[in-house]
Amino acid sequence: MNPITLELLKFTVSKGFDLTASPAFASLRQTVAKYGVKEQHYGLNDDDHDQLLWVIQWPEKKDSAEVKPDLDNAEFRQKVNALDVNSKPESYRIPFRFAEEVKSALNAPLSEFAFVVVQESTKIDSIIISLHRAFSDCYYAKGFAGGSWGIASNNDRVCLYVIGWESRAHHTEFTKGPISAVEIDNLTPHFAPGSVGLFSKLTKEPSS
Repeated sequence: MNPITLELLKFTVSKGFDLTASPAFASLRQTVAKYGVKEQHYGLNDDDHDQLLWVIQWPEKKDSAEVKPDLDNAEFRQKVNALDVNSKPESYRIPFRFAEEVKSALNAPLSEFAFVVVQESTKIDSIIISLHRAFSDCYYAKGFAGGSWGIASNNDRVCLYVIGWESRAHHTEFTKGPISAVEIDNLTPHFAPGSVGLFSKLTKEPSS
């Protein structure tokens, strides 16, 4: 098991965007596969079909013989930007110890990407226990299908939770319960704009 950097890209796409019929998006997925990405996932936001979510599991380079993932290749990023109607997709990169940490969440019937954006005035170390418990409490939830969380390496005010659910109803039931409320109440005073949950039924695309 080897470390990965999970990159979540959020695009604004044109109305009627077809996941399976976009040559530009297909070409981008083929490009990341050439850099050693074993799995990628994508889907439309369940609550806003004008938003495309693309999850790339960038591998860490293990030896000098391997192709190095080029996360910041200028030509690649230009093409990524062009997929967004405003040419400004959002990107969040979260390091994980290994792909298995998030595998079950990405392969679940419903994947949640929950953002906790922390105010500049808050020291993250002071709320780190509540941040972790907001995830670990999910193990008490019916319909929880695994996952993990981390702090974005390209924006250390953003905590991203990658959580799998059997259904949206299971998520709703948990968030309305007393266990979830404890840590949410602790964290709410520290929330900044952008703290939100995104849901999608993702398509898995393994590299051949």
